[in-house]
Amino acid sequence: MEPSNTNTDPNSSHAELAARADIGKNVIYFSLATVGILGLAAISAAVFLGDGDKDVGIADKRFALVRDTFTMLLPVLGTWVGTILAFYFSRENFAEAAKQTANLVKQLSPEQKLEQIPVVEAMISLEDMTTVKYTLSKPEDKVKLWEDIVEGVFNKYDKNRLPILDDAGRVKYVIHRSIIDKFIAEKAISGDTDAKSLSLSDMIASDNYGQVAAAFGAVGKTTKLIAVKQQIDGNPNCSDVFVTEDGTKNSRAVGWITNVIVAEKAKL
Repeated sequence: MEPSNTNTDPNSSHAELAARADIGKNVIYFSLATVGILGLAAISAAVFLGDGDKDVGIADKRFALVRDTFTMLLPVLGTWVGTILAFYFSRENFAEAAKQTANLVKQLSPEQKLEQIPVVEAMISLEDMTTVKYTLSKPEDKVKLWEDIVEGVFNKYDKNRLPILDDAGRVKYVIHRSIIDKFIAEKAISGDTDAKSLSLSDMIASDNYGQVAAAFGAVGKTTKLIAVKQQIDGNPNCSDVFVTEDGTKNSRAVGWITNVIVAEKAKL
C-alpha cells in the first residue's frame, strides 16, 4: 500500500503554518522596503538630475524617464509578491473552501443528500464485463439452482445476490443467496424431491419465493437516488432497483442499485 500524502501530525502541521507565516511576513517586509528604496531613488534622481539644469525641457525629460522606470518596476514587484503569496497560501484557501463545502453537505438530511445524487453516479454498471449477472441461455426449468446458481455463481464469485436477465438485457429476477438456500433447505427437509434437481422455475413457481425474486424496482437514467430509496422503502421485499432505458422493467437494464448502496450514499 502506498503511503498517504495527507499529513496528520499536528506538530508538523503547526510548523508548516508557522513557516508559511514567516515567508508571508518576509515577502511583505521585502516588498515594502523595495518600494521605499525605489521611491527614494526616484525622488533623489529627479532632484539631482534636474538640479542646476537650466534647460527645463531636458529636466522634464529626465524626470519623466525616472517616473516611467518607477512605474514599470512597481507592477513587476507587485506581480512577484502576489505570485509568491498565492503559491504559499492558495492551498489553505482551497482546503478551507473544501471544508466549508463538506460542512454544508453534513447539514443535509439523508433524504436531501439522496436528492442530489444521480442514479448513474451510484449504480453498478450492468454493461461492465466484471459485473456478475446471469443471462438466461436456456429455459428456466433447465437452470439448476444448485449447479448453475449456487455453485456456478455464488460460490465461484463469492456473491450474495444475482440479477437474472433475459437475452434482451431485461431483468427478470433478483436471486439472493439467503432466499435460494432457504428454498433448497425446505425442499430437502420435506423429502419430496432431490435438492440438487431443483430448477429456477421450481422456485419461481412457489408464491412466496417467486414474489421475492420479482420484487425489484426500476427507474430511468435521469432519476435521483431518492426515487430508489422510495421504491425500496415502499416494498418490504424489494432490496434492488435497476436503471433501465425507459425507467420500466420492460426495457434493457444498464445499471443496478442495491439497498446497501442507498444506505451508504445516505450517510452524513
